[in-house]
Amino acid sequence: MSKVVFWSPLHGRFQTSNLHITGLIMSLLYKKKVLMMQTQFSMNNLEAPLVGKKGDIFSKEDNGIFREIGLDAAVMYSRMNMLIGETLERCCMTFPNTSLLLLPGTETSNLETFNRDICSSVISMIGQAEEYVDLVMIDTNSGDDELSLDLMSSADLLVINLTQDRYVMNKLFLEHGEWLVACKRVFYLFGNYDKDSAYNIINCRRKYGKFFNKDNCGIIPHSSKYMDAYNDYNILRMVREGLYNYKMGMSQGKIKLKKYSIEQTDYFFHQASLSVHKMLKILDMANSRTMIERSGSVDHEYI
Repeated sequence: MSKVVFWSPLHGRFQTSNLHITGLIMSLLYKKKVLMMQTQFSMNNLEAPLVGKKGDIFSKEDNGIFREIGLDAAVMYSRMNMLIGETLERCCMTFPNTSLLLLPGTETSNLETFNRDICSSVISMIGQAEEYVDLVMIDTNSGDDELSLDLMSSADLLVINLTQDRYVMNKLFLEHGEWLVACKRVFYLFGNYDKDSAYNIINCRRKYGKFFNKDNCGIIPHSSKYMDAYNDYNILRMVREGLYNYKMGMSQGKIKLKKYSIEQTDYFFHQASLSVHKMLKILDMANSRTMIERSGSVDHEYI
């Protein structure tokens, strides 16, 4: 139903980890049927943190668990007009007790073949896949990649992944500012966020007020537990347990959302969930009530 494109002006903006946590919250907390996928040829780690398999991002070798499924298979079925719901799910990896689908990236080892056979048809494939899920979340190449720019222009929501780096923000708005001002469905997401930085979300909104407002930007704070789970390839379990503990703590009044006093992991889930809620509001899909909406005790400095 909705296509959410994750993009960064430069590589290394925590784009993939941001997509993971927002997609998992949409699936686990908001009960959306989410398809996660990537359009990158190499240097991407979308699959390993979810499937528990150590992946070599520099090699296409020995990835047998993804053979006969994934992006290549989905594009093939799409070309034959056979990408119906059941077929799409057969191309994906699924996870018990979730509404999450993971479409692994290409197994093609030749860039020319990838550009010719996959890139030329992937937008059409995504359009067909949208019919069977609530959200397609796409991890794109950073920078001025041709396919990424095409996906950005057709996105229902464009998520621009940033860090608290003045040079990158200045570069982004200098090169793309006119287009971004006109873009109505854009969301700026700060990954690995440090609330103690001089470039916190409040100061960034003041400095770049032409682009940022309280409704179109959010944060994913740094979390040691999340990064450890990322390195150990078990983020699904960590997020499932973390969301459960956070919701229980909120309902029992054990979590106090006071400035600087909230525990790091609870702060991480609180802010990540608020960011997801804002994204879904832009998409007119925030129809699930959660503890986040009912708490009534939000520290507005961090919204």
